[in-house]
Amino acid sequence: MKNKIYLTTILLFLVLNTYCQSNNKAFNKDLVITIKQDSISGYALIAKGNERKETIILLHGLPGNERNLDLAETIRQNGKNVIYFNYRGSWGSQGEFLYSNCLQDISKVIDYLSNDIVSEKLRIKKSSFSLIGHSLGGGIAILHGTQDNRVKKIVALSSFNAGEVLKNNNSIDELGAFQKYLNEQFMLNIEPKKFLVEILDHKQKWNLVSINSLKLDKPFIFIDENYRNEYWIKNIKNNQYLIINSDHSFSDKRNELNTEIIDWLNKN
Repeated sequence: MKNKIYLTTILLFLVLNTYCQSNNKAFNKDLVITIKQDSISGYALIAKGNERKETIILLHGLPGNERNLDLAETIRQNGKNVIYFNYRGSWGSQGEFLYSNCLQDISKVIDYLSNDIVSEKLRIKKSSFSLIGHSLGGGIAILHGTQDNRVKKIVALSSFNAGEVLKNNNSIDELGAFQKYLNEQFMLNIEPKKFLVEILDHKQKWNLVSINSLKLDKPFIFIDENYRNEYWIKNIKNNQYLIINSDHSFSDKRNELNTEIIDWLNKN
């Protein structure tokens, strides 16, 4: 009888120990997030450890061929969660691809991740979100992140400053080449004229220099592959600016890029 009790106790201990270890592991999770009537796809890379953690949200560019998932894995190995998602109208996510929708999607994704059930399941510290955006994603990371108190840190890579790029254009007829490029992006549910007219109508508001009207009291950094954006970045208050000489995706400097971002996130 004593041997049976002993064996049962050992088995129970082993089962509980296995459960605790598995529950402590890193894991991935497919996400489906509803925004209005549309469903968008997301992907969670959750770091090991049962405690709630700082969570980084990745914002891809236009169309989003570079997803920075190598960076996501590096961040996870450093003890932070990472969330990747596709904006409405991009890469199979439902809805229409518009600049305004991309901005709104960030807020809705944070709302979703802040839900009590979701944040517990994904081990998310609701008071500690950061944004890392690339190209178009870099621009919307700055525009949204500087105004959302839930966002604590912002990294903008090779930022596309929509308002600055189109500031001297007053008509859609002047943007034939841009329309042609957008028409070729079959992975986007986009009406090129509508997309560009919206930016033209908001080009002052969506020029990143407009954030100077805000109280810029959170850390943010611009990382560029060259100095093409320096002329407007230098006019933004309180920013940090780093050049890593490469191409738009930092193709030959991925390790350097990842190291710089990890060091910056850990220091700020």
